[in-house]
Amino acid sequence: MQRAPHTLLLALVAIALACFGTGIAAASDGAAGTRVGSASPAAAAPAGASSCKSLAARKARAAARKAKSPRAARRAARRTRAKVQRRCQLRQRRAAKRKKAKTSALPTSVSGQLTIGVDGGYAGWSDTEIQERAELGAAVTRHEWDPAEPVDEQDDVVEVAAGTIRTRIHALLGGNQLGDPAHYRDWVVAFVQRYGVGGSFWAEHPQLDASRFAITTIELGNEPYFGEMSPELYADTVRPTLEAIKQLGLPVFVVLPSRVYGSNTSWMDTLYKRIPNLNELFGAFADHPYWYGHDPATVDAAGPFGRIEKLRQRMNELGANTKPIYITEYGESTASCGEECVDEATQAAHLQQMIDAVASRPDWGVKMLSLFQLRDRGTNSGDRELQFGMLRQDGSEKSSYDIVQSAMQQFRG
Repeated sequence: MQRAPHTLLLALVAIALACFGTGIAAASDGAAGTRVGSASPAAAAPAGASSCKSLAARKARAAARKAKSPRAARRAARRTRAKVQRRCQLRQRRAAKRKKAKTSALPTSVSGQLTIGVDGGYAGWSDTEIQERAELGAAVTRHEWDPAEPVDEQDDVVEVAAGTIRTRIHALLGGNQLGDPAHYRDWVVAFVQRYGVGGSFWAEHPQLDASRFAITTIELGNEPYFGEMSPELYADTVRPTLEAIKQLGLPVFVVLPSRVYGSNTSWMDTLYKRIPNLNELFGAFADHPYWYGHDPATVDAAGPFGRIEKLRQRMNELGANTKPIYITEYGESTASCGEECVDEATQAAHLQQMIDAVASRPDWGVKMLSLFQLRDRGTNSGDRELQFGMLRQDGSEKSSYDIVQSAMQQFRG
């Protein structure tokens, strides 16, 4: 009985907020000349300041209804309204930037071949991340699967990539350890048969455009050379997979990790010794030419450009001269980690240099450049791995964001 007045007051607060939000929504709809309930999903998205206010009012009303006291209801409504409106306006600014983005005058033949993509991490994406990836507009997203899990473990990722983000997936199958060769072979074959052209996933989801989004490129492991697998073990592990893909005629392009540092090409050389017919079994080599904190254009055999040139040279010598290079990771961290990290302006400059180089050097034969990564995973951190993002952890843009987004719109493969 003592809670009745409190309940009544809460109801009055909610009604007041509803009236306030309805007035804004009505004014917005009247100004836009839109019939309520007639808009398509695309048209219903926020398109102006009034739409952002209307969305914020609806969210504020919902937040107020969940509050436990009138004071908490007012506070929740105020905070929610400000937060939603700020995010809505940020999305509008990003959309406007995409429209205004201008492409650089690079050769048409080059821009028609290269794809600038983005790293997609591992496991599912939050609603916020899905929205950010859709706004980024990358044609290709590199995403990792764990062969220890069921093949269909990440059906949701493929569905949202094709249906919401509209990005093709370059599938990274396994990390630095691939496990038993027979299991890995069977798992990769099942993966391609599920998500590749004509795969069972697309039959189960006929509303998705399989002709655009079926997975057609796979990468067999991430960086197995960093202590997890010797080149001999790696070759013996992936050989049954490579042979099965060829024997079954699976419609997939296979990318193998390479390891080149200075003049050392022993990783690749060992693969060719262990698998004499290797050129018949794969499509491209992948490279991760990180040189943390350094200018990528510095003339040095250990630098990114020097390593790419050496990789191309050795591939040509081994009969893989017609096979492209996939740079499936490259980035710079803006964490506070000393000489291996850079400030945001330098990160932007280094990413621009790498993009310009792979686009203007057809002799390198780079088919894909996947940038690492979209959003920071930490703030004010001394951990290098937490701040490679083009967005800060709060979703705000670093200097590199516009550079990368513009390049992604131009170089779509």
